[in-house]
Amino acid sequence: MTRTPKFCALSLIAIFSLALASCSSGGDPTAELTAPTGATPSESLVSEEAPTLSSKDDPLDNGGYGEFTWDDFVKGKQEESGLSSWPEVERIRYVSQEVWPEEQATCLTNLGFPTTVEEGGSFSTKFTEDQEQAAAEASYTCALQYPQDLKYSQALTRTQLRTFYAYYRDALVPCLQGLNLDTGSLPSEETFVEGMASGTAPWTPYDTMDLASADTTEMNQKCPPSPSAEELYGN
Repeated sequence: MTRTPKFCALSLIAIFSLALASCSSGGDPTAELTAPTGATPSESLVSEEAPTLSSKDDPLDNGGYGEFTWDDFVKGKQEESGLSSWPEVERIRYVSQEVWPEEQATCLTNLGFPTTVEEGGSFSTKFTEDQEQAAAEASYTCALQYPQDLKYSQALTRTQLRTFYAYYRDALVPCLQGLNLDTGSLPSEETFVEGMASGTAPWTPYDTMDLASADTTEMNQKCPPSPSAEELYGN
């Protein structure tokens, strides 16, 4: 029995979450964690004992989550669009995270909705109130024509979660602590990996942090909250 992905690369790579500054298409609907921006700190959900899952229910070694497919992506974009019907759209090509904002901006601009990419990877689209329906259709069209590679939407494997853990332990936590920020107690590697894989005990260095009083822009610039895509995917 498989489950829908909960913690994928898009949800954990906080700095790449693409929330738009105004009216536009936004990031992938599977994203669940956002970059630290001043939210209320929450208690860590890490337990002393790591959750376990039978290997026969976990063929992808990712906590038992099912593969995120193109049909899943399209369905998510349809739900996200706010439209009651959708234009027929053919995918032109998959794009990387790095070029996705520019691809979306170019596509939307070519469809008549001037779009600019902002610092940090978000983008802003201009349209009038009477263009709202047409802008939503354009946003849906561009999302399907130039989607991010679906590898970014897959549930992270345990190998990738170990990469995250090593980055947290060796780079992010020391960096944040160097800014006099409270990162809480780093769990053991196995507790982190199994807790994230199962979705029952997620942990990040931001969980106990008082983000409301932190300069999150400076923090994210000085202490990038994730390993690079190359480290996670090898290219």
